Amino acid sequence: MATTAKRVTSPRDATGRVKRTLETNRDLAEKEAAKAQLAEAQVADEVRSQVVDLTAPPAANVEQLPVVVGESTREMRVVEDLENVTIGYRNTFTFEAGRTYKVPAFVYNHLAEKGYVWGA
Repeated sequence: MATTAKRVTSPRDATGRVKRTLETNRDLAEKEAAKAQLAEAQVADEVRSQVVDLTAPPAANVEQLPVVVGESTREMRVVEDLENVTIGYRNTFTFEAGRTYKVPAFVYNHLAEKGYVWGA
C-alpha cells in the first residue's frame, strides 16, 4: 500500500513563496481585468443604444471669409523673340527679346526650363 504524504515546504523556500505571490497577484489582475471589460461593454452598449440623427444638417458656426488667391509673379527677359507661345490651357503669349515682362510663375518656370529666360 502506498501512502500519500503531504509535501511540506521549507520556510527557507524562497521560490515557493515567490510562486504563490505571483499566482495570487495574477488572480487579482485577472479579476480586475474582467471587471474593466464588463464596465467597457456596458458603456459600449449604452453608446450603441443612442440614436444618431443624420437627417438634420449640422449647425455651421463657421465665419465666411473671402478667399484671396495670390498668384506669384516673376520678372524676366527672354533671349529671343517668341510669338504666340501657348503655355497651359488657353494661355498664349508673345515676347520680344530684351524687354522685361512680369509674368505668372508657371510661365517663368516653363520658359526657364526650355532655356528661353535670359540670366536663368
